[in-house]
Amino acid sequence: MDCCLCSSLGNSYRPPRNSLCLACYECAKSIIDLCQKLEEQSRDDVEDGDKARQVPSHGLQYAYNQIKQLEQMEENVSEKLEFLESLVEAFQKGMHTDVELITKDGVSIHAHRVVMATKSSVFRAMFESDELKEPHKGAVYIQELTHDELRYLLEFLYCAEIPHDAMAKHGRALLIAADKYDIPVLSKVCEAFICLTVSSSNVLEVLELATLTHATSLKETALNVILESYEDVVFSKEYEDFAMQNALLSVEITKALIKDLKK
Repeated sequence: MDCCLCSSLGNSYRPPRNSLCLACYECAKSIIDLCQKLEEQSRDDVEDGDKARQVPSHGLQYAYNQIKQLEQMEENVSEKLEFLESLVEAFQKGMHTDVELITKDGVSIHAHRVVMATKSSVFRAMFESDELKEPHKGAVYIQELTHDELRYLLEFLYCAEIPHDAMAKHGRALLIAADKYDIPVLSKVCEAFICLTVSSSNVLEVLELATLTHATSLKETALNVILESYEDVVFSKEYEDFAMQNALLSVEITKALIKDLKK
């Protein structure tokens, strides 16, 4: 009789005449025996006494418990996201804000100082100064950012997200602001995004930016791009202007080129 697993007719289920061949039967029996042995071994490893009961690390019960843990984690993440969304809504609608920020284009944005102080040590020190200790006393001037740039920075403080198009347009300004106001998470996000955009045409600008903002990974990426396209970069008019304004960086590039050529 054909085996319902390994024969060519196995895909057509024909009860009640289906059966297993001896090889498939022995294989299935071995798998079941192995699972039972592993569960028994795990139970035997649990010592009696004050130790808490441990969950077996193998078998169906372990898999079930893992699934339950993943479901609980997903539920916790959903609750946190819902909480963050409520914070963003409070910011967007200006609910119970207690600090006024003025951008370099003269536009005011109202926010919550507790959120800003929690995510930035610079903002925290700023709000602890005498003139800003009391709510609604004194505006804070953020002269290096436009209204849009500051708004995206604040939204990141509330929800740790920035839209892709906003990052493409304002990523460099946000990286500078993240370095100035000590927001490491935002620095990493901006740095990772800009690393993907480095090319021989913009590598000198990116190298200057990376040095200014202490972005180690971004600087390394820029230097690697220069090494890969050094003829296009080093012999360009842009490099002449760059070298006159950035003597130390030019020395770094020269050393990197010499080491690479020796290899």
